[in-house]
Amino acid sequence: MRSFPPVKIPFPLLGLLLPTAALFAADPSSPATKSEPPLRKPYFQNDFFGEMPRAFCIIQKIDLQAKTMVVKVLKDGRLETISIGPDTELLFRNAYGELEDYFPGQHVMLFVYGDEDRKWAGIRAVQDEIQMTAQHNWFGTITKIDREKRQYWTRREEKNDKKEVTKVVELDHIYAPDVKVWKGETPVGAGALQVGDEVIQQLVEKDGQLIAVEMFDRAGADAVRKIQEARLYQSQTEHGLSGYVLDLEPMSGALTVMINRGNLKRAGELKAGDEIKIAPADGSAPFAGAIYEIKSPDSRKRLELLVNSRAAARLKYGEPLRVFMPGTGGPLPEGRSGIPTPPVKK
Repeated sequence: MRSFPPVKIPFPLLGLLLPTAALFAADPSSPATKSEPPLRKPYFQNDFFGEMPRAFCIIQKIDLQAKTMVVKVLKDGRLETISIGPDTELLFRNAYGELEDYFPGQHVMLFVYGDEDRKWAGIRAVQDEIQMTAQHNWFGTITKIDREKRQYWTRREEKNDKKEVTKVVELDHIYAPDVKVWKGETPVGAGALQVGDEVIQQLVEKDGQLIAVEMFDRAGADAVRKIQEARLYQSQTEHGLSGYVLDLEPMSGALTVMINRGNLKRAGELKAGDEIKIAPADGSAPFAGAIYEIKSPDSRKRLELLVNSRAAARLKYGEPLRVFMPGTGGPLPEGRSGIPTPPVKK
């Protein structure tokens, strides 16, 4: 084979060619370069949100141990047994609540996940009437009161961005003889109701009829929200925050706990370095954990903890937990349920 002598490029010319070659290689418009498709990442799927059923129901039965609720769907009268999952939002008295707060006969709205066939697939939220109507600003103006029949009528207008009336909602309800009317921090009786008051109500089914047992103007709705938040804060102090096992590795003692939305505000007080008590919801022995990282993947809090491998070994994925704030829940477990001390490297 014939060999050719190497081509020598003068140094000044070489200095011009090299940058030009690099520019050509990096040019995204070059036909030799293939553009990579963008990564598909999670996003808020608004079309799914719009399809989610909003079902008005009457609570028939609550099973605190099984975490279930039997409801009557007002649209067609059918009975549904729903499961209250670890991430189900429980919205009560214009704030967050707990399953123990709800009661049979109560008028609530379910916010439901739907599957591909629009069938009920899970419950996103249970909203009592106070929270649902207050958050939507569905305060109706009282236009008439019949005190002998204990009946009142309301009118509410819905407007668009141009302040034009797009919908008028007129309702009438019977109120209970001992109805509580909230116009501030202390409830009063039906005598405080006046034409012109703007109110929402909590309805309860009694003898097949929906009766208003509590009524609220805006100040009253705000007052009961503060009362409920204080009650929930005390409950969280005494019983811990509601969470569940998201991931675990017993050999290293790595534990990931998700704190649900109803406890998000209180969980915001936690920080890396806190040493806390954790109790499985089934009543088994509590254990200690050291928080080394806190993440906020969405409207929840994710705690990364170091725990004793022996405690991690008995946990299960998805297992409900009660996570106590630092200094609450009693003494911090020690020994084989305590926080392990990593060996010192020599």
